[in-house]
Amino acid sequence: MTGADHNKILAIGFGAFAAIFLFTFLLLLIVTTGVFVALGITFAKETGDSTNAGIGILGGVFTAVFYGVLGIICVIPTAMAAWKMLKRRKRARLYGITASIVVVPIFPLGTVLGIYGLWFFFSAEGKQFYLNQNSALISN
Repeated sequence: MTGADHNKILAIGFGAFAAIFLFTFLLLLIVTTGVFVALGITFAKETGDSTNAGIGILGGVFTAVFYGVLGIICVIPTAMAAWKMLKRRKRARLYGITASIVVVPIFPLGTVLGIYGLWFFFSAEGKQFYLNQNSALISN
């Protein structure tokens, strides 16, 4: 396989993981926020004190911040890696290494994709592929 083939396979894999991460975080955000709101409403009705509904609001805000941070850590690097690698943009190798590290802990598919990505990016073929891409971009 050529460097372009490895690059394309990794870009598609990172794009799939970015989509899975995004869908999962949005689903968890909706469900968890609903649980906190229901908890706040129930707690306020049982105690008769409407100020206790604030726990639902506080929980919803915490949930949004938590999944927002997870999205920044997991979704953005993998999506940027996929985009830059498919378009063969500058610094695609850097984003690819970052995305490989992000997906390695997700056993088993993320581990396979992450190790494959790290192998490619640090191999002579991967370094040469991105070195040729950067020099072609500079000369144009």
